[in-house]
Amino acid sequence: MSQLLQASDETEIEIESLDSMSALRMEVDEGFELALQEMKDLESQLENLGGDNLLALCKDNVVNTVVGQFGLASLLIDSRDGGAVTTTHNFEQGLTANAGDAEKYQRMDQSRSMSGAEWQDLRKQKGYDRDFPRRRKEGFQKNEILRDEYTGRELPKDGRTHLDHVVSAREIDTDAGMNLHLSADERVRLALNDDNLAFTSESINASKNDHKMEDWLDKTNRQGEANHERYGIDRDKAEKRDQRARKTINREVNTAALKKYTGELMATGAKDAANMAYYTALGVIMKELAEGSVKAVKKAFSARHQGFREILNIFKAEMHEVVVRLKKRWKEIAAGSIEAGITAFLSNIVVFLINMFATTLKKVVKMIRAGFVSLVQALKLLASPPPGMSRGDAGFEALKILTAGVIGALSLGLSASIEKLLQAIPGLQPLMMFPVVSGDGEPTTVSDILAVTLSGIVGGLLSTIAIYLLDQLRNGALANKLDIQLISQSGLLVEYSSARSWLTLHDAYGQFETDARELWRESQQARSSIDQGTQQMQDARHKRNSAMEKLRQRRQQR
Repeated sequence: MSQLLQASDETEIEIESLDSMSALRMEVDEGFELALQEMKDLESQLENLGGDNLLALCKDNVVNTVVGQFGLASLLIDSRDGGAVTTTHNFEQGLTANAGDAEKYQRMDQSRSMSGAEWQDLRKQKGYDRDFPRRRKEGFQKNEILRDEYTGRELPKDGRTHLDHVVSAREIDTDAGMNLHLSADERVRLALNDDNLAFTSESINASKNDHKMEDWLDKTNRQGEANHERYGIDRDKAEKRDQRARKTINREVNTAALKKYTGELMATGAKDAANMAYYTALGVIMKELAEGSVKAVKKAFSARHQGFREILNIFKAEMHEVVVRLKKRWKEIAAGSIEAGITAFLSNIVVFLINMFATTLKKVVKMIRAGFVSLVQALKLLASPPPGMSRGDAGFEALKILTAGVIGALSLGLSASIEKLLQAIPGLQPLMMFPVVSGDGEPTTVSDILAVTLSGIVGGLLSTIAIYLLDQLRNGALANKLDIQLISQSGLLVEYSSARSWLTLHDAYGQFETDARELWRESQQARSSIDQGTQQMQDARHKRNSAMEKLRQRRQQR
């Protein structure tokens, strides 16, 4: 019984060993195949790092640049000094975006340059002191005790008590923001707002005149006495009264500014968006038709020996295929044109925001608006990479887009210099100055179109070379990385090959052991058979000897 239990345990151990070796063999085989496939993939990636041909890239990119936002498309968006919307900052400098704002600046400038007497006449003409007698009378009746709003002292209810514009009428009439965003009547109404009128004495009103409160309080006379000391001004009261008036004025001006800016940004942005969307769709269609026409002509003339009718049929067939492709791509073209329009709209806002603080020249506006397209494309790629593209690859592609954008934007700065050179060519001035289209409100000339085209070509070439060099640098780094991975993968393959060899030897040794055990078992069986035969022979010999002895005894007895 114990022998049977021992044999059973040995059988279970042998089965477990076989199962473990089988699992190990499967794991090694799968690992070897996977490592071999990965090595093939790495070798394929290494072969594909050669990159595109530089000349072919230049050919394609130059065409795209010329017809894109760094080329002819830049003529369709509103690019002028200071942008398409007049900001307060630019208005202060006399830089306006339309004729209406220019007239406002001229009137403000005239008002600023007026002498005291001229200003008083204009002040009365516009009505800045309108209804003062009536309003003083109403104040006298409304207040039992009338107090000076700057000193706190009681005021007499007679002609010695005046109404003062806390923020002077002249400041309101000559302020850039108020002139840009408010009409003349609106400025008068704002000057006569209750928050901007304060009761004070005749002497204080005459002394303060057109000065700002903070400047007038600290202004000194010949004796060195400041006005707030001379007239007994309660500085805290006066400053709070000034702050209250300015808060009301600023609120009104800011509201008007928001309304004006919003309306003009929507109008100018919508115009640029429509132009850019139309041009983008038209550009794609024209490019496809042009490329298709070239291919059709080549294919048609390659069959010129077939006759004119056959050539014409081939050309028609090729162009029909182009039209079919365009019809299939209409959603893609529409989406691209809408995206271009939205980008143009947003770039108009970006230029406006910059001009709130700093004035941009026309060529800088063009550079900003064209470069903004590349920025949007790069951010879009980073935010939502295409399926199958890693974050690292998306970052590198975004860098290439930004690089091309910077170079393209800078190349636009060359267009002005190129235009001057074209206009200086002897005998070609009339042609170069010939008006062609009107893109931003000013006539566009032949020289402008040629200058933009040439600068686009330069930008396309430079950006292509820069991107090509970036690709080469990255390919070199990737090649080194792939080489390291190949070496590592080769080592892994060696390990798996060694493991497979070991398993093969293990199987051979196992088979040898099995054969040896079977041979030993057979030899044991043969030995047992021999022992049995020997025993049987001995038994037979013993029986024969016994029989012979019995016969011998019987003979002797006879």
